[in-house]
Amino acid sequence: MRSPDAQQRLFARAIVASRLDTGIASACLSIFTGEEDAIRRRLAYYRGNQQATALSVLGNAYPVVRALLGNEFFEALSDVYRRAHPSDDPDLHRFGGAFSDFLRAFEPVAPYPYVPEVARLEWLCHGAYYARDDTPLTVADLAALSPDTVASMPVALTACTRPFTSPWDAVTIWRAHQPDGPALPEDPQTTSAGIVVRPGWRVNVLPASPAEAVALASLASSAVDNPTALGALLQRAATLDRQFQPAEALSRWLHAGMLRHVS
Repeated sequence: MRSPDAQQRLFARAIVASRLDTGIASACLSIFTGEEDAIRRRLAYYRGNQQATALSVLGNAYPVVRALLGNEFFEALSDVYRRAHPSDDPDLHRFGGAFSDFLRAFEPVAPYPYVPEVARLEWLCHGAYYARDDTPLTVADLAALSPDTVASMPVALTACTRPFTSPWDAVTIWRAHQPDGPALPEDPQTTSAGIVVRPGWRVNVLPASPAEAVALASLASSAVDNPTALGALLQRAATLDRQFQPAEALSRWLHAGMLRHVS
């Protein structure tokens, strides 16, 4: 008699298998009671529910990719993905984290190399939506301080802020699929940069210069015990782009709630 763990593994194999071959079906029959036809129907229900759940979860996390590829293709794609990357976390919001890498290696998507980049951006948006609440720095916070204190203030990104850069125009493609968004780019093979933010519980992607995105991304890699000062952050962006306007950028960052003070 199989152990409970072995029974669970067998059941999981039967649920995610592309088809119930004779070996899996016969083995599954041994861990259930009842008529064989009834057991097969039950397995079919479980398989159908698991497939529908994967489609729903991926569709919610990647609505723009779904729109780009079409519902029929996306439905088949989600089934291939769930078998290649079955969920290993009880939180379904984390299912789909490998989707962009999966798309990059998925041959039928190869003619559309911008699609994996859009997926990468959408996963950042998905993560931003469920990120914790932080108290962001505001213009009023900085206005109450001296310039020297502002420049030396250690800062970090708020949890919902996600910088993004891409060799493809994924930012415009994403924005084109939002209400009142711009037109789709005529040539998607254009570099793009943006910042994922979540003001008022609504995720948005703000267009940004590559220098802004790279400088802000550097905050994520800053050591907790050695955070970056606000003045150094602005200087980093200015070094990357001679056209960078620190005052304008800082105002934009503060109004979007991108930065928090690290005490």
